Amino acid sequence: MARKNVTDKMVCEAYAEMDALREQNLDYKFPYETLAEKTGECEKVCYAAIERAESRGYIEYGVSLRTGWLTDKGKKLLST
Repeated sequence: MARKNVTDKMVCEAYAEMDALREQNLDYKFPYETLAEKTGECEKVCYAAIERAESRGYIEYGVSLRTGWLTDKGKKLLST
């Protein structure tokens, strides 16, 4: 189990997936749950990767990190 196995781009993809489902009023999973399913890492490791991506400016949030959103920098990372 290692945070390094969950990249910033993977974190941004999980947030983009959650946002797309929220916009359609569909059920969604929080990004750390999506990451855990896709990577096989535990949710604690995935949450640490999300914290790292936030500290690097790829996501921001209001009340809770798990319901945050992509910054312009995060959106740019997805387009590369």
